[in-house]
Amino acid sequence: MGRVLRPVDGVGRWQGLLTVGRALVPGNFCAVILTVISKAADSLFVAHPLDDPRLDRSFLRKFDFDEAGIRAAMDRVRAGELTTDSSRITGRIEPAPEVRDLDFEAEDAPGIAAEGEAALRRAEVAVVVLNGGMATRFGGVVKGVVEVFDGLTFIALKARDVQRAADHYGAAIPLVLMNSFATEDETAEHVEAHDRFGLAQDDLLAFHQSISVRLTPQGELFVDEDDRPSYHAPGHGDFFRSIRVSGVLGRLRDRGVRYILFSNVDNLGATVDPLVVGHHVVSGKAMTAEVTQKRRTASGAWDKGGAPALVDGRLQIVEGFRFPPDFPQETLPDFSTNNMIFSVDHLERDIPLQRHLVTKKVDGRPALQLESIACEASGVYVGGSPYLPLNLLRVPREGPKGRFFPVKEPVDLDAMRSVLKARLT
Repeated sequence: MGRVLRPVDGVGRWQGLLTVGRALVPGNFCAVILTVISKAADSLFVAHPLDDPRLDRSFLRKFDFDEAGIRAAMDRVRAGELTTDSSRITGRIEPAPEVRDLDFEAEDAPGIAAEGEAALRRAEVAVVVLNGGMATRFGGVVKGVVEVFDGLTFIALKARDVQRAADHYGAAIPLVLMNSFATEDETAEHVEAHDRFGLAQDDLLAFHQSISVRLTPQGELFVDEDDRPSYHAPGHGDFFRSIRVSGVLGRLRDRGVRYILFSNVDNLGATVDPLVVGHHVVSGKAMTAEVTQKRRTASGAWDKGGAPALVDGRLQIVEGFRFPPDFPQETLPDFSTNNMIFSVDHLERDIPLQRHLVTKKVDGRPALQLESIACEASGVYVGGSPYLPLNLLRVPREGPKGRFFPVKEPVDLDAMRSVLKARLT
């Protein structure tokens, strides 16, 4: 094989030709082949999805990417140890005992409410609202900034509830928003455009949950049509780590907050109520989970969601997808509203939540995500003892004291707008 040169045109450009036997081949043929080989070699040497050069490292750092934890979980996915089925419970499942009813007419209700009122008057209560996720269910708009009624958004109504309670009890109640990389900017603009809803600088705080990256079903990095990695928010179980590493937990503790009321931005029934707070205080437990009675939907299926249960004798909230497919859901009468109360002094240490592998549709293709779930902190046991001893409170679902009005899709909001207005005004 030899090499000859000939001019391409009259301005002196030259094109290399290769002589292969008696044939002449364009000189850039080798460059093309070498490029293909180089790319193939690069892919072989990317031993792990998190080593892919397409990842935006500065973006991941900005949103506190837990590289060590996600890398370890991805290794388990690639080894076949962590699958969409491996999260299923294999132990003995029984109904949870000792679920206390939130009964406003009970003989001991005034005394319990008085404990909650005292905590509120001592400024020991804060409210955390989950405003993260991927902002996909309302057409790409952050749900928290969507109008519910009378020009008031989900966030505005949460803020109004907090301000009303603060005015009534004569003590500040910090409102804390947990955002995500997909909701943070739009939420900040919304808050400032509404003058922070009248809340002082120290009484409206925010932090963001972390970020993660999607995988293909084969365990490789999932990329979009433009060959860019696809990022996602890793579930609300990220609350425990994120509020701590952001410094917000320390700020709340330093101002005397002892109890955090925790709820989704789309459940406006989770209002500040002294009887609910009082039940947590008198229980002496680290975590109170509000549950409500299950119902069958119009299709005949049971309500979906986490449910309180004993798993091999250990009390916890179990997320719905973790039950075996043939498990008789009617044996567990309640399910979780995702309204919870946490005692601040139990949140100072790391809570090692399990990461679950879930499948989503992204750009019409299956993508794998690693997510953790806040209610499952109740199932973390060390040496036979729970990290967060659990108190279960059965709350009314509807009515003037109802505490479960979830709005997941625009159609839900259209159906519930008048109900929410009656509940909140």
